[in-house]
Amino acid sequence: MSIYLSIVVPLFNEEESVQALIESVQNTCIQFDFKYEIILVDDGSKDDTWSLIEKAAQNCTEITGIKLRQNCGQTPAMVAGVSFSSGEIIVTMDGDMQNDPADIPILLEKIEQGYDIVSGWRKYRKDHFSRVLPSRIANWIISITTGVHLHDYGCSLKAYRAECIKILEAYGEMHRFFPAMASMTGAKVTEMPVNHYPRNFGVSKYGFERVFKVMADIVSINLIIRFSSMPLKGFSIFALPFVLLALFSVFTGGVAFVFNWTAGKASFFGFIGFFSFMTAVHLFILGILGELIVNTSDLSFTKMPEITKKNLN
Repeated sequence: MSIYLSIVVPLFNEEESVQALIESVQNTCIQFDFKYEIILVDDGSKDDTWSLIEKAAQNCTEITGIKLRQNCGQTPAMVAGVSFSSGEIIVTMDGDMQNDPADIPILLEKIEQGYDIVSGWRKYRKDHFSRVLPSRIANWIISITTGVHLHDYGCSLKAYRAECIKILEAYGEMHRFFPAMASMTGAKVTEMPVNHYPRNFGVSKYGFERVFKVMADIVSINLIIRFSSMPLKGFSIFALPFVLLALFSVFTGGVAFVFNWTAGKASFFGFIGFFSFMTAVHLFILGILGELIVNTSDLSFTKMPEITKKNLN
């Protein structure tokens, strides 16, 4: 009997919550009539997290532990768990007990309705306002720029079809952008309100510096989604303002020369026009180089025929 569901949980210094987390996940999974696995990824913890994972794995055949040599971050830990998983459906969640495993069946119901990704929405989030406000702003920016409108990109509780997530290449804090990245392949994405609880164990691993990482990843993900297969188009769009500025500067400089404006103005506008034109030329050249790179690169992660094609026979 093949494994239908893989539950991937990254953990970092969560010794206080590991046992309660495992029991909570097992209480949810006991109702399933299909085969499942629980993959606990220790992201280089310095406490007893790994020893507790080992003990749990000895007592339960459905539990598998993965230990990273050092603290790599939530995205690499999640990718490691997803890569090791064998299930047709993969559910990811946090290990701090703020996500509720009891919501997993709800996500699976949505998957069974034909969706490829179901993202959790912490509609009534139990975090401090200093974390909620930046998160809402980031969610709004991501939704507007990527075209995939979700209320809560930061919620780790998500369900994916395995073929939809395993081919995605992620780094930085990219795990939150999986729905947007998968959208470029035609994956069908939706979201569901899920429970969220205050953190009762350990301390938060998120600091203010995470805001800058997320903003940098927003820029990266938009470049990937919009211009990965059409770099010349992307660089041409960026070059257009410089072309317009160059034309405006040349025109203004010409007027200044003909009508003998204040000394130096014609030269000033001439320099502005020249540098704007050269900037546009350089951007066009980068676009051409990008096209050459794309034509010789492996872009298989942008294609998902298993998902986008249906057998009508």
